[in-house]
Parts: sequence; C-alpha cells; structure tokens
Amino acid sequence: MNNRHVLMGASLLLTLFVWQSMLGTMALAVGFIIMLAIHEAGHWLAAKQLGLPVSAPIFTPLGAMIIMPTLPKSAKEEAYIGIAGPVLGTVGAVAGFVLGVLLGVKDLVYVSQMAFMLNLFNLIPLAPLDGGRISMVISRHLWVLGAPLLAWVVWSSGFSPMTVLVSVLIGWQAFQDIAMRKQMAQFNPQYFQPTFAVRASYTAVYVGLAAFLAWAFFVPAQFAGLLINIFG
Repeated sequence: MNNRHVLMGASLLLTLFVWQSMLGTMALAVGFIIMLAIHEAGHWLAAKQLGLPVSAPIFTPLGAMIIMPTLPKSAKEEAYIGIAGPVLGTVGAVAGFVLGVLLGVKDLVYVSQMAFMLNLFNLIPLAPLDGGRISMVISRHLWVLGAPLLAWVVWSSGFSPMTVLVSVLIGWQAFQDIAMRKQMAQFNPQYFQPTFAVRASYTAVYVGLAAFLAWAFFVPAQFAGLLINIFG
C-alpha cells in the first residue's frame, strides 16, 4: 500500500465522520457515501469505455471526484463522461427509494432523497459540476444560466455555511474554467463543434434528467411516509 492509497483511505474516513456529524448517524453517512460512489462510478465507467486513464473515486468532506490525466478529445466525450455520473446516480437513487419504501427503511428513503438532490445540483451548468461538462456539447455559454441558479441555491438554503463554502469554491473554479474555455475555442474550435444530432440528443437527455430529478426530489418526498405505511 503506497502513500496515495493511505491518503485516499484517510480522506474517506474523514468524509464519513464529517457527514456523520452533519446527518446524525453513521448509517446515514455510509448510505450517502454509497450514493456518492455510485455517482462517481458512472464517470469512471464512461472514462474507461472511452479508453481514458482515470483514478479511483476520491472522497472528501465536500464531495467526491475522479482524476483524469488525459483530457477528452471533444466536447462530446466530455459530456458523455459528465452525464454518466448523474445518470447512474439517479438509477441508484431510484433503486434506493423503492427498496426503502418496500422494506420500510426510512433512512434509505432519506438517503435516496439526498441523492436526488445531489444529482440535480450537479446538473447546474457550471464547472467543476457535471452540468458544466455536459454543457460544453450544448453551448459553452450556458454558465450564464448556471450562475443565477447557484445563487438561488445559496439563497434557498438560508445561506448555510456549507452551501456558501461549496458555492464559493464552485464559483472560483467556474471563473477559471470560463477563461480556459475561451482560449480553447480560439485554438481548438473543433472541440466545441458537435453535429446537430449530438447536440440535440444531449440537450434532450440533460433537460429530461434535470426535470425527472426535480420531480423525484420534490414530489415523492412529500408522500414518502404514506408510501412506507402502505407498502413497507
């Protein structure tokens, strides 16, 4: 075991304890980390499918990530890797919600609702969020929608310290990414020129996934207790 594996393990343990303190129980923290792992597995599998070298998921108290030393060859590849996380994460959240209702496990239902929110938040079109990666195949200027969306999330959270911290970090990285993309568009314009069919298909999947996650987070959550009483 090398130092890198030790650091990854230590970061995972720290993440567990931080989320335990935030959520109240280790069971909820473990469930949340599993949902994060499913999400990151989507990115990992997509990168592997494209033949790109990629690290194992790295967990931190602020979330999780994979590291790719080699950049995708096009916005289409970048969007494919970007959207794979929310897609698989949504599948995991739906499975968790259904199992939680059928088995009467309220913690599993709660963790699944958190996963719906996590995957929806990640679709905001701002790098380093997945939405920022997906938007490259639609329009690299979608950040003009992402910025007010992020501001709304901060406002709707009541300016919670964690949300403010995460949003500041996202905003700073997004600012750097916007400048980098502008340079990329000058030196490699083909990167941002997918076919109409590709752009249309990713737009449809992106909007459809966001709509489903918004519905899944806000609607079934209102009836979770009733569903458990009926089916659990």
